[in-house]
Amino acid sequence: MKLEVLTKDDCEQARIWRNECLVSLRTPYPLTKEQQEQFYHDVICNRNSPHRYWGIHEDGVFIGMGGLTNIAWESRQAEISLILDPAKRGECRGKQAVYLLLDRAFNYLNLDLVYGECYYANTTGQHFWKTIVGDYHGKSSDLRKGKYWNGKTSMTMYFDIEKEEFQAYEVRSA
Repeated sequence: MKLEVLTKDDCEQARIWRNECLVSLRTPYPLTKEQQEQFYHDVICNRNSPHRYWGIHEDGVFIGMGGLTNIAWESRQAEISLILDPAKRGECRGKQAVYLLLDRAFNYLNLDLVYGECYYANTTGQHFWKTIVGDYHGKSSDLRKGKYWNGKTSMTMYFDIEKEEFQAYEVRSA
């Protein structure tokens, strides 16, 4: 598995996967092809954007889109973003993709902290990110009221992983 340049076609495929799982997103509505094309041109193709996204490829096949968003260079922090092909979930590919994104953040972009957010309404995502935080010995905290979905307000988990925690994980995994 590796991170590669995100193409316009990759972005469109990620939009289709994204629209299948709205419960996991801050933007609770489906995106149109035109909106995704605008995102591609305004964010992906913009060198000055505070966001960096990559295509996640396995054996030459696009299986996901990952990113480091809202990069604050002065604070050396960014938020992690991950969308995987639903057919590829549950096979440790998400864990591999997170490792690659953290490696990019800490060893190439010189960031000190990567953070994220996951809604409890997204039970699969909640389990995934709790496992990731545990694997890296990161920190997490819950907000009682986060996302309103399907008539209910669910809790939200915020988490972060520091560069030193990532480096310790690399040593433990060697």
